[in-house]
Amino acid sequence: MSVLPHIGYGIDKKLITAIVVSGRGMHLMKLVEKRPGVLSVTHHHARGTDRPARRPGKKIHWLERDVLMVLVEAPEADAVFSLIFSAARLGEPHQGIIFIEAVARGHPMMPFEI
Repeated sequence: MSVLPHIGYGIDKKLITAIVVSGRGMHLMKLVEKRPGVLSVTHHHARGTDRPARRPGKKIHWLERDVLMVLVEAPEADAVFSLIFSAARLGEPHQGIIFIEAVARGHPMMPFEI
């Protein structure tokens, strides 16, 4: 049981997740972190492979991407989504993917006083 069971309720929220070309995550995070309605933003790196059967010689090809995750108040979600979409050039082929989903419960990440 959570010590603060009420945290995360009372505000309609959306989670925007963008998987973009490696090296763009930090720029996008700085771009949206102070936007109205943004509750929390983080990015991390991900690595994976394609399927070797698709390549001649069946060599494994490693792919690296940045993953941006933005928790935003629902009324501001479309504006933040559009900003990320255009800044990351996601309308161009092979630049990444972005999606948005409803969040039932979530709260901003906040540092603790020690």
